[in-house]
Amino acid sequence: DCDHLFFTCPFSVSCWGSLDIYWDMSMDIRDRVRAAKASFSGPSFIMIFLCAAWQIWKQRNSFIFDRSPPSLSSWFAGFKQELFLLSHRIKENHRSILLAWLESLVIPS
Repeated sequence: DCDHLFFTCPFSVSCWGSLDIYWDMSMDIRDRVRAAKASFSGPSFIMIFLCAAWQIWKQRNSFIFDRSPPSLSSWFAGFKQELFLLSHRIKENHRSILLAWLESLVIPS
């Protein structure tokens, strides 16, 4: 189900952990996202959340359709690329903060 795919499977937990995003699974989805947003210290939580979830979905599709095992480094590279492309849609002062945060991330091993 969606909770497993995006929040509780070990691969997803590793993805979120690399961004310092942690989920309280005792909450419903709305409260879970609100709580994660409130505890997130980085910028542009919703954009980051959506890009990360999209890349988790793409990793799942690669596994289902191409038999390619999920890879944290592949997920991370796709996440960074997608977020960089989307950064051009936000105001310059927010973009520079987002890009600085993005550059500070370390590729998970």
